[in-house]
Amino acid sequence: MFSIQYWYHFAYLIISVALLGFGTSGTFIFIFRKTLKNKTSTIFYVFPLLVFSSIWINVYLGRVITFNPLMIIWQASEILNLIYVILAMFVPFFLGAVCIGLGFLVFPGNVHKIYFSNLLGSGLGPLLTLLTVLHLSLYEIIFIVSLMSIVASFPAAENRLRKSVLLIILIAALPLYLIFLHDTPVEMNPFKDLSRAESLKEAKKEFQKFGPLGLVTVIDSPAYHYLPDLSLNCPYTLPEQKGLFLDGNTVGAINRFSGKPEELRFMEYRTNSLAYQLLTNPEVLIIGGGGGTEILGAKYYRAKNVSVVEMNGDIMRLMQDRYRLFSGNVYNPDECQIFIEDGRGYLQRTKERFDLIQLSVSESMDSASSGVYSLNENYLLTREALRTCINRLNSGGLISISQWIKDPPRESMKLLAMVIDALEAEKKDASGSIIMIRSWQTATLLIKNGIFSPGEIEKTKTFCKDRLFDLCYYSGITRDETNVVNRMSESYFFVAAKKLLSKEKEQFYQEYPFDIRPATDNKPFFSHFFKTGILKKYLSSEGRIVIPFMDWGYILVWISFLILVLFSIIFILVPLRLMGQSSRGTLPVFVYFGSLGLAYMFLEISFLQQFIRYLYDPVFSATVVISSFLVYSGIGSLIGDKIRQAGPRHISILIIFIVVMGGIYIAADPFLQRALSGLSLWIRMLICSLLIAPLAVPMGIPFPSGLSKLRRAQEDLIPWAWGVNGFFSVIGASGTVLIAIGFGFKVVILFALTLYILSGITYALVGSTNLNS
Repeated sequence: MFSIQYWYHFAYLIISVALLGFGTSGTFIFIFRKTLKNKTSTIFYVFPLLVFSSIWINVYLGRVITFNPLMIIWQASEILNLIYVILAMFVPFFLGAVCIGLGFLVFPGNVHKIYFSNLLGSGLGPLLTLLTVLHLSLYEIIFIVSLMSIVASFPAAENRLRKSVLLIILIAALPLYLIFLHDTPVEMNPFKDLSRAESLKEAKKEFQKFGPLGLVTVIDSPAYHYLPDLSLNCPYTLPEQKGLFLDGNTVGAINRFSGKPEELRFMEYRTNSLAYQLLTNPEVLIIGGGGGTEILGAKYYRAKNVSVVEMNGDIMRLMQDRYRLFSGNVYNPDECQIFIEDGRGYLQRTKERFDLIQLSVSESMDSASSGVYSLNENYLLTREALRTCINRLNSGGLISISQWIKDPPRESMKLLAMVIDALEAEKKDASGSIIMIRSWQTATLLIKNGIFSPGEIEKTKTFCKDRLFDLCYYSGITRDETNVVNRMSESYFFVAAKKLLSKEKEQFYQEYPFDIRPATDNKPFFSHFFKTGILKKYLSSEGRIVIPFMDWGYILVWISFLILVLFSIIFILVPLRLMGQSSRGTLPVFVYFGSLGLAYMFLEISFLQQFIRYLYDPVFSATVVISSFLVYSGIGSLIGDKIRQAGPRHISILIIFIVVMGGIYIAADPFLQRALSGLSLWIRMLICSLLIAPLAVPMGIPFPSGLSKLRRAQEDLIPWAWGVNGFFSVIGASGTVLIAIGFGFKVVILFALTLYILSGITYALVGSTNLNS
């Protein structure tokens, strides 16, 4: 819901807020432990009902609170709105976590079993969500989740009155849902592409469907046009277009096509068409079919064979069904091979070779400029992925990639740097294997499996001259040939290519105002360009002049992270001091349970990101990783129950095992990616789950073992330990990506393993009252 309403970054925010609720529950139980112990049955009955109502209120507040992430630096009031959003989301997680944490306090002898039940339910949650998301709408899933919280009250319904109340609420829930939620649209940020398209003349929403990869929407308006690489000199009439969006973000356009080739003459005036000027009847692979524009281009230029990889099955089925006639049956399986899978995954597993591999620009210029995609991992645009593309080309084959241009350029500049790195890694002559041209708003880069001939360079010059495109780079180009038509403040690409192909590369990276170092599988953030220098300029006298150059997605996550850390400090340390609680022995508890919370989240989210390269699908990766970690850790908790008197030696052995398995995973990562690439999705999911087991099972033992040890020495600190663990999990959930952007996911994993070693050293001191904090 938050990806639709705002942007992808809120996936991380929601995890952090959930864990904030868990951490706060520990502090709440710690402060009111005597009262809660006396009212245990009532708490277990009432709080799940409060969860039910808070979920519905939360959905309502999501529409009432008008938080605009892109205005957070312009208007300080948006920081308050962000706090309101966090607090609204926080409530249902807090209420549910009180029930779990109270179980640890009231039934300390069953800590391992309670922890197992909690993790098992949490692990099954993603699996059930994945199954329901294939068939149900967004609000239908939320409705079912809210009903589960009512069911959770039944074990505490000790008399007929309580049971009757629950039955009445269950019966009333459906009509209330139909009245208030069923047909309610998700309010989108007004700066989202879809919101802006809906404001066009006579715009109407023709189609909308929620699926596993998000909300697919089609907008019809006579004013809608999307062909970013088209020449302003194009003499041909453009076809009628419909806007295609995913979660409110631009995917592309659906073009009206009756089957007459002359309707596609405009294709000759696109930068993307340069590759077809240099190839004859090529075998083409299009990664990201979307609305079918590139498929029409391949057909217009009489490609010998066309293979299309489209990850979103809802989009493909939409094109083959509702818009089949409108688009000229562009996704006709008799005319092209269609693969519903991730582009990187297809490249990894296929043995086919192609004359042309085409990757095109997506999203709108406005979204790209705002930096809202800066934290999106993209394993198709990494140095390793480009190397795979190069190895899937026939001799003389081309890769064509387009990206937006700003002044100074970001995406297109990073793409150039990444292509040069990939070619050099493949021991190819990078200087002779690249041609780059640009229109007024996009740049297209051609990479050849070989050297561009003088004849091909002359064809490129003629192509650009006739269409008013600018030459950016080819082997032997001079500065005077660049930046002629669509003038920028500097001939950026000419200068960059010369320096990136020389020994001045590292100096250029350091001096350029944006971070344009190539994205890698370890740091797969292609759209991240933030440098602290830009922030310093913003805080200086230049102030708001540099606002258009800021990556606001990255800034927003930092602001959210700092707010959550502030809440965490307030809820962990302040209540302890205000209650006059003795600090004796609390430092080991703080370090031990804090290290476990931080390390667990570091490993879980790092694996979630890295396993996208094994499963080639972020939804399946999240399902497999989250479910596997939680279920296997729950099994570990049950095993730990057999070692009730777990001593420092037992925990040390477990920690050593976790560290060894983590090290093995880091070393085996390249091998695993190659070994899994040719297997079916379900086999890969099974193997990935089994790969997690040796790490996750021992990870489930230290936490309940620590609580059991506290029960024997300082039982009152059990809820506080639960809270400390939750709060550091908050930091881990948000901090993982922030650390990975700077240092890579492998460093995050190494940091997590170091924290496990720290927890192993501290375990012997947990429960000791002979130490002062």
